[in-house]
Amino acid sequence: FSLSLLGTFLVRSGVLTSVHAFATDPKRGVFILSFLVIVIGGSLTLYAWRAKRVGLGGKFDLVSRESFLLSNNVLLVVAAASVLLGTLYPIFVDVLGLGKLSVGPPYFNSVFVPLTAPLAFMIGVGPVARWKRSSLPELAERLRWAFAVSVATALLLPFAIGEWQWRVSLGLLLATWIVTTVLLNLWKRIRVGSGEGSVAGRLAAQSRSYYGMELAHLGVAVFIVGVTLVTGYEERKDVRMNVGDTVTVGGHVFRFNSVKDVEGPNYVAAQAEVEVSKNGEALRTMFPEKRKYTVTGQTMTEADIATGLFRDLYVSLGEPVSGGAWSVSVFYKPFVDWIWGGAALMALGGMLAVSDRRYRVEARERRRAKATAEEAEAAPAMARSAVE
Repeated sequence: FSLSLLGTFLVRSGVLTSVHAFATDPKRGVFILSFLVIVIGGSLTLYAWRAKRVGLGGKFDLVSRESFLLSNNVLLVVAAASVLLGTLYPIFVDVLGLGKLSVGPPYFNSVFVPLTAPLAFMIGVGPVARWKRSSLPELAERLRWAFAVSVATALLLPFAIGEWQWRVSLGLLLATWIVTTVLLNLWKRIRVGSGEGSVAGRLAAQSRSYYGMELAHLGVAVFIVGVTLVTGYEERKDVRMNVGDTVTVGGHVFRFNSVKDVEGPNYVAAQAEVEVSKNGEALRTMFPEKRKYTVTGQTMTEADIATGLFRDLYVSLGEPVSGGAWSVSVFYKPFVDWIWGGAALMALGGMLAVSDRRYRVEARERRRAKATAEEAEAAPAMARSAVE
């Protein structure tokens, strides 16, 4: 939450050049900065207050569920730190007068791929491993079929979606690995778990925290699929189009039908009509605009976006060129919504795990035990006072 506030401060205060910055009063960013200080300061104060109650826990072997959880936490912290470094480093370089520096997608791609692979691998292994102590041969025996299915899917599925790419194959391998291990863990719990004899009874006997964990892990898999496929198979074309021209992007045909002037509440715009079809079937009509706001005189591009479960289409109207033609940018981005869907599943899984009643019961029992211990310690002193 603090990092999201920091990002809000950077773009809203004008520290970074952004269309989201407060144009009229950059000092409003001071409010966000103050709120950020309160949140971080309050969190650190609460942690310092409770530090004595944070136990180190028992010992565990290198190959154990605790080790995989700890390793994943370390990787997540490193990933967050890399994003923070890539965001703030150009600002520090500029402030120190060392020149202008831009950190773009190549940096984040080169950092995240090496971190995502071991992270996804341990997400699959962790729930299957035993607490305190496990063994590599045992894990290999349990996970051999999950690994085989994941490898086969990663090798074959890219040919069905499009051309084979090693990055796409790697992403699908990691996503399929997580899904198969989730199903494997669920099957193991149904087979040997407690509850009534029926499958439904054993499913109902599982805790909310378990389902929250598995739902969040599925969210990670969905997220990886979205990022992998949109990175591997997205297409973009910047073309010069006259009325009646067509361009094909991602198997979709975009026909430039017309351009007309429209007027909004605080702007005037040139609005294009672009008809989208696939395999001869009309899908929809898109209306990108080039707007000029009457008060500020600022010109903005208003892209039209057609969203779908398996693909998003973007059409952006550029500048007019000679002969009544326009420059047009057309984008095809497959599985973009899966990125957002994966994030939503992760958030839902976290909320489901937190809502587990066992955590509240354990907290009440700890408070009750503490109160009983304090009363027991105070009893001798009260007895001596009564005698005196």
